Amino acid sequence: IRNVLQTSQRLQSTRKIACITYTNVGAETILKRLGNSADRVEISTIHSFLYTHVVKPYVHLLAADYGLNARKIDGHEDTIPSGFKFIDSWKKDSGQVYFSVDEHPKIVAAWKDLRWKFGSSGNLELETKYPVKIGRYYVKKDSYQLFKKMMWAEGWLHHDDVLFFSWQLLQLFPFLATVLRAKFPYYFVDEFQDTHPIQVKIIELLANK
Repeated sequence: IRNVLQTSQRLQSTRKIACITYTNVGAETILKRLGNSADRVEISTIHSFLYTHVVKPYVHLLAADYGLNARKIDGHEDTIPSGFKFIDSWKKDSGQVYFSVDEHPKIVAAWKDLRWKFGSSGNLELETKYPVKIGRYYVKKDSYQLFKKMMWAEGWLHHDDVLFFSWQLLQLFPFLATVLRAKFPYYFVDEFQDTHPIQVKIIELLANK
């Protein structure tokens, strides 16, 4: 990073280097090592970077398509709603009222296990690691999408949703990648071996002109 800062002809006063890490500790370590040079580098986790530069400013472009309340979005987190009212509404709307109140923690555990993955068609699909059976019944796969829509209607984004919406936005609106390349002509990725497949696709998209 120091070498690029000292020798690059592509960096200007309004351009920065993007340094992607996978933990806040990693970001703090790099920040400390760069010292006074850090003001020319944006160091953050992939989720924070994408939220700041893609999701927050542009998600309104497709919010209506997903029932997302863009005006209520205020960050992203791992918190999963576990209140009775929310779970009961989900059970009724998904036709799974047979799950008892005592089984609510298992429903929440299934929601926590949800991840966006590329399906065989190349589209992102919502899945748990394994099919979830609670008591005598399996949780309906399509009810997970309902859960997301209920979350999004309240403006709640999970970390994984940041990847989902970033991918959708960059695919549907190619100019966003052009904007990001203009702002950040260099991308450094720390601990690349731990990169999630969606993150790899997003980084590849930014790297290709």
